[in-house]
Amino acid sequence: MATVSEIILKYNLSPLPGEGGFFRFINEFGNAGCIYYLITPSSMSSIHKLTDDEMWFFLEGGKAEQLVIFPDGREELRILDSTNRASLVKGKCYQGTKLVDGDYALFSTIMSPKYNDDMYSSADELLFTHHPIAKEFLN
Repeated sequence: MATVSEIILKYNLSPLPGEGGFFRFINEFGNAGCIYYLITPSSMSSIHKLTDDEMWFFLEGGKAEQLVIFPDGREELRILDSTNRASLVKGKCYQGTKLVDGDYALFSTIMSPKYNDDMYSSADELLFTHHPIAKEFLN
């Protein structure tokens, strides 16, 4: 298995401000956009909300856990790894993804319409008050 540094170089990844992790825009097709996205033990996808759906595809690496908090308050923990390769996070759901095993996890994500900064909202203290699992997830 490659090292984190090798993956970052191979895919020409850069730190993703705000959310965490490392990314690179791959391409766009029609109104959709696709990125590579890497998480490590020290750099996860922080809890945030997008206005539109995001499709995650596990490519390689260790096991990751994804927390999804639905607008109706339901909470779901998903595993992304070599046996569970895809996760659709619907728009307006809070989500966060962290590594639970290994040195890294590499994903590709697709959004349609293509991502722009107006689609992103960070979690606020009210979310952590109503969903203690979200605060635990960050530890």
